[in-house]
Amino acid sequence: MRAPARSSNTSRTFLSPHPQVEMSSPAGKRRHTPPMPTWVRGLWLGFAGFLAIASLAGAVVLLSVRSTHANRIYPNVTVADVALGGLPTNEAATVLQARGNAIEGSAVTFTYGDKSWTSTLRDIGVEINEQAALEEAEAVGREGAAADRLRSTFRTARSGSFISLPMTLDNAKLDRWLDQIDSELGVSPHNAELKIEGSTVSIMPEVDGAVVDRAAVLATVTESLQLLEGTTAELPVTTKMASVRTTDLEPVQATLTTALSHPVQVTFERSAWTVPAAEIGQFIDQTVTTNELGGASVTIGLDRDKLAAWLEERFADEIQREPVDAEVGWNGERLVSVEESVDGVTLDAPKLAAAVEQAFFGTGGSVVAPVTITSPEIDSKNLNALGITTLLGSGHSNYAGSSDGRSTNVAVGASLLNGTLIPPHGVFSFNNAIGVIDEEKGFVEAQVIDGEKIGKDIGGGICQVSTTVFRAAFLAGLPITEWWPHRFRIGFYELDGWEPGLDASILQPTDDPATWADFKFENPSDSWMLVESWTDGVNVWVYLYGQDLGYEVEVTGPTWGEKSQMLLPQEVVDDEAPPGTVTLSQVAGIGEELSQYRVVKDRDGNLLWERSFYTKYFPRGDIWKVSADMKGEAPIDPNAKFPPLPPKGVDSLTWLPGQEVSSSRAVPTERWISGVAQPQPVDTSTEVVEQWTDPASAEWTEPAGDDGMNWEPTDDGNWSEDTWSRPDGSSQTG
Repeated sequence: MRAPARSSNTSRTFLSPHPQVEMSSPAGKRRHTPPMPTWVRGLWLGFAGFLAIASLAGAVVLLSVRSTHANRIYPNVTVADVALGGLPTNEAATVLQARGNAIEGSAVTFTYGDKSWTSTLRDIGVEINEQAALEEAEAVGREGAAADRLRSTFRTARSGSFISLPMTLDNAKLDRWLDQIDSELGVSPHNAELKIEGSTVSIMPEVDGAVVDRAAVLATVTESLQLLEGTTAELPVTTKMASVRTTDLEPVQATLTTALSHPVQVTFERSAWTVPAAEIGQFIDQTVTTNELGGASVTIGLDRDKLAAWLEERFADEIQREPVDAEVGWNGERLVSVEESVDGVTLDAPKLAAAVEQAFFGTGGSVVAPVTITSPEIDSKNLNALGITTLLGSGHSNYAGSSDGRSTNVAVGASLLNGTLIPPHGVFSFNNAIGVIDEEKGFVEAQVIDGEKIGKDIGGGICQVSTTVFRAAFLAGLPITEWWPHRFRIGFYELDGWEPGLDASILQPTDDPATWADFKFENPSDSWMLVESWTDGVNVWVYLYGQDLGYEVEVTGPTWGEKSQMLLPQEVVDDEAPPGTVTLSQVAGIGEELSQYRVVKDRDGNLLWERSFYTKYFPRGDIWKVSADMKGEAPIDPNAKFPPLPPKGVDSLTWLPGQEVSSSRAVPTERWISGVAQPQPVDTSTEVVEQWTDPASAEWTEPAGDDGMNWEPTDDGNWSEDTWSRPDGSSQTG
C-alpha cells in the first residue's frame, strides 16, 4: 500500500462522491399530560418488553457479525464505487490499490485545432490515498463505544456505509504541463522591445498571444476526478495581452536617441580616450516592472557589471601602474630624491561604469577615471619618514694598478650598490644589492688562472667593492652577520695605509644563491639606512647614512699569529699566449694568521657587542705563465731555498731577518665614533705588535663554515691578481 499522500500548499484535496444518508429527529417539547388509563399503561409495558427482547436479539446478531468478520470489512461497506463488504482486509487493500492505479492512469486529453495533448491524471499531479480509505472502511462497526458500534452496524445493514476515496492534485505539476502546452501553441505574447542599430533606436511592436485558460482546465480536471475517470475536452484558451506596449516605449526611445547622439570621453592625468556612444549602447538594459493591477512600467539603464568588465579590459593597461620607489641620495646636509617616486594606480572599474552611465544618459562630456592610489614604500613626498639623518660610517679602498677589466668591474659594482636602502631591522646583503654578476649588468672578463690554464672570468675585482662596504659597516659598529676574508693576502687592500684583515670576499660559484658566499650586516635601528658608493677610477668610497646611533667603536689589531712557508713555484702553459711568452703571473707569499678585534658601545659607554675578525692567509708560490713553445723555460731554480719565516706576532711585510720581537708593546688601538667622518687607518708598518694570541681561545669567532673561503692549501690551485681558482675549476674573485 502507498503511504498516505502529503498535503501541500500547491495541492487540492478531493473526496469521491457517494450517496449521503441523513437521519434526523424532531426535537421534543415537554408538556403536562393527564395520567394514562390503566389499559394504555399495560399496552406500553408490553411494548417495552418487546423492545427489550428485540435489543437482546440485536446484540446477539452483532456478536455473531463481529465473530464472523474478524479481519474482514463489515458487510455493505463501499469505498467510492468499490464494494468491500465481507472482503478480508488484505484483499480489500489489493482491490482499492488496483482501482486507485486505474484512476491515476486515466488519460486526460485536450485538443486545439489540429493539435492535441495527452497525459495521465498521475502525471499532472493526481495522487490517490487508498490507505486512508481502507483504514476508514475497516473502522466501520469497530467504533470505541458499544452503543456507537451497535448503531453503526444496524445503519450499515439497513442502508450501507459509503466512504469517499481521498485524492490530491499537485498544482505545480499541472502548471508545468500547461506551460508546455503554452509554448507549443505558438502564439505566446511578446512585449514591445527596443532595437538599437548604431545610433538608431526603433521599436519592435508588441504581439498579444493565446494561452491556456488554467482556471477552466482545473475545473475540467476536477469534474473528471468526481467521475473517477479521465476526460477528453477542447482546450480552453484565453487571450494574454503583452505587458509592454509600443506606447510604453516611445518616451524611452526618445531618451535613448539622445543618449546615442554624443560620445563619452574618459580622462586620466594627461591622457584622454573617446568612447563612441554606439559601443556603450551594447550594454543598454531594459527592465519591465509590473504593478499589483497588472500595469507595466519600463526603465532603461546600463548593465553596470558587464560595462565595468568591458571598461577594465579597455582601460586597465592604459591607466594602472605599480608604485615605484624613489631613488634617494645625500646632498651633504639631508636626504633628497635623486629620482622621484611614482604612486601606484588601480582603476576602479565599477565607479567608472557608474560615471559613464551618468554621462551617457546626460549630456555626454568627460569623465575622470576613478582610481585607487597606492603610495610607494619610499615616497619622495615623505622622505622624512625614512629617518635617515646623519652619516654613520665610511669606507675607502684604492685599486691603483688594476687591469682595465678589473677597474671596469669595480666601477660597475659600485654603481649597482649606490643608493641601496636597508629597512629598519633589516639585513644588508651585498649579493642582493648587486645581483647576479653577469655581462648584462656590464661586468667584463678579468684575468684568472683556472687550475693549470690561464683564462678569464666575469666580474674579477668585485671584492674591491665588498671590501669597501665591509670597512664602512665595520667602522660604523654595525652587527656583521656574514663575512669571509680573502684566502690570500692582496696588496690592493692595504694601499693608503689600510691594515690587513679589513677585506671581505664574496663568491657566486653557481646560479644557485644558496651556494653563494656573501657579506651581510644588520640595521639595528628603527629607521632606514642608505648606502652610497662611487669611484674615481682609482679609489672606491662607501658611505652609510641612517639614524644617529651614537655608537663608539674601538678596534684593536692587527694581532699576528702563526706563519707558514710559501709553496713551490709552478710553470703553467697558456696555449693562447703569443710565442716567446714567459711571464710571472703570481708572486709567492707566505701564509699567516691575524685578527682585528672590535668593541662597540652605546653613547653611554655600555657594551653592545664585541667580536674578533679572524683571517688566515694561505701560502702561495710563484706561477710562471709560458707559451707552448716556451714550455720548460720558466726561470725556476730547483735548488732555490725559501727565506726564513718571520716569527709569530709580527707583520711579515715589516719584519727584517734578525729583528727581535718584543711582547711588551701594546697592540695599536683605533677609536671611531658613529656619525663622524672617519679618519683613514694609521699605517702601522713601523710599530711593533703584541705576541700572537691563539685563535682557538675565547677571543676568536671564526666564520660559521668555510664555504670555499678557508679550505686547506693545495698545490694545484692558482691565483691571479685577486682571483683564486680552485682545482675543480670554480673561482673565487676578489
